[in-house]
Amino acid sequence: MKYLIFVSALWAFSFGLIKGELTGIDSQLVAAIRLALCALVFLPLLWFRQATNLSLRKASQLIALGAIQFGVMYLAYIQSYQYLPGYLVAVFTIFTPLYVILIDCIWHRRWQAKLLWPVLLSICAAAVIVFRTPEQGQYLTGFLYLQFANVAFAFGQVAYRCIASDEGHARNMFWMYLGGALLTVIATLLTVDVALVSISNRQFMVLVYLGVIASGIGFYCWNKGASRVSALQLAIMNNGYVPLAVLFAVLIFGESADWLRLLIGSGLLVSALWLADKMNKGT
Repeated sequence: MKYLIFVSALWAFSFGLIKGELTGIDSQLVAAIRLALCALVFLPLLWFRQATNLSLRKASQLIALGAIQFGVMYLAYIQSYQYLPGYLVAVFTIFTPLYVILIDCIWHRRWQAKLLWPVLLSICAAAVIVFRTPEQGQYLTGFLYLQFANVAFAFGQVAYRCIASDEGHARNMFWMYLGGALLTVIATLLTVDVALVSISNRQFMVLVYLGVIASGIGFYCWNKGASRVSALQLAIMNNGYVPLAVLFAVLIFGESADWLRLLIGSGLLVSALWLADKMNKGT
């Protein structure tokens, strides 16, 4: 659980950086650079002894899984911004816990309706904090793109728990980052005129931080944590960043927030985790 809590805080801080520092850079290019940096940072692990016992089949599975969890997720997530205002992107990401628990049930061919209660409670917790009524327009297309991104990220988390052992985790993540990087780089080359791209030194340093720390270390710790908790706890923690993101937005980036909603939502999220722990212990 400590890995998931750490990453929730890490990602909550990153939202403010993306919003404040990377305006004007194509979002697909940002995704491609972040994942390419992830792969480059983890590349030296291929020369470690632990990398020699990975079969071609397993490496291919991890590349495909990374293309889904990171590549497809980023591309669909980015596309949703073409149809949704930023606050609705935040609202519509809160359904990821539901997809995690449903995919886990399908993967293991089991169904327990009671597992939905703490998951739904975590969704309500996030909704209390970030929900705002849409001001105008129809946002169905953007909503669908974002749910596709949520499903891709949820599938990657569940699949990694099942196909990858904890041994050689860093090596496994290199192959996943490579898969995500290949997909996003290809998409960027097909849609972005790279010759016209201009990145300042400050923006470059932010990209390095996001690629190496927020994405590289973040996804590494997240998938490692995902393999060490129950599917129910993992599902709920997918909304763990929400109260932290709001808190950081207020304390660090000077934005405003409804403190009562933040406190109520945070309390509901803690309650969801407590209920999940009770269910895991069978009490």
